[in-house]
Amino acid sequence: MSLPFFVSILIILIYIVIFMQKKLSFTSNSIQFMVLSIISTNYITILTNNLEWVKASEDVTQFVSLLINRECILPLVGIVMVNGYLNYGNRTHRFLLFVSLLFFISVLDILHIHFKTLEYPQWSLLNTIIINGTYLLICIWIGLGLYYLQKKEERDRGQNL
Repeated sequence: MSLPFFVSILIILIYIVIFMQKKLSFTSNSIQFMVLSIISTNYITILTNNLEWVKASEDVTQFVSLLINRECILPLVGIVMVNGYLNYGNRTHRFLLFVSLLFFISVLDILHIHFKTLEYPQWSLLNTIIINGTYLLICIWIGLGLYYLQKKEERDRGQNL
């Protein structure tokens, strides 16, 4: 049951990312996606295998839905966060975007618990929400760094990153 749901969410997010207005170039968005994918993969690997604070499901389809969430959905949410942050000039809009994406990621984690993809024996949902907020802040930080490099390259050589 969880796999079709997360594949549907992935397809919707792909459409959102394709058709949204982006300040970052394709290369910058690709670098952002790769870095965020590495961060989210390491996060879940450390919590499940090394620290054993989170227990992943043994079922293959449920584990694939967890991988889709951590490898694809979270980096796409990071790209939406960065490009939305760069497009909005008003702090209120930026804050609402941050809160809504944090709520979205937290609902995905609640759905993982509901579908029994994840269990938290030594971890709590509040810790997950704090980590998700930190993840979104890291997304903004990486995106602003890439945007700075992109603008600097455009000024220096007249090219785009």
